[in-house]
Amino acid sequence: MDSQESTIETGEDTGGSLGQIKVNHTVVSTIVKMAAINVHGVLAVGGSFVENFIAQISSKESDKGVRVSEDEAGNYQIEIRVLMEYGVELAKTAENLQMIVAKQVTNMTGKPVANVDVIIEGVKMASEIEEKSSEDAE
Repeated sequence: MDSQESTIETGEDTGGSLGQIKVNHTVVSTIVKMAAINVHGVLAVGGSFVENFIAQISSKESDKGVRVSEDEAGNYQIEIRVLMEYGVELAKTAENLQMIVAKQVTNMTGKPVANVDVIIEGVKMASEIEEKSSEDAE
């Protein structure tokens, strides 16, 4: 994973600048994950549902399933690997995921997203995921 920091352009420099604002790619990765799991039809990002749930509530952040880099112009290039719910229209859900992730990253960082590549790692029944998470919690 690329852990390089990126600089956010803050607009016109009026001469009274206090310094640069930088956003680590790990932060962008977290934004991507949080946006993705709120998309209908996306069950998990990267690892299993349980791993994603634990990563959200723990202080340890994981880049598993998301890769963030920048092109020559400084725009984000994002790759996200997801597990989708059986029965959803995969292409439509993936396209919705692309739009939501790009919008959220741009809104929060102020930096444009060049592309969001979605890789569908698998399809599961939502009930299988819920059963697995309750078994692992015991």
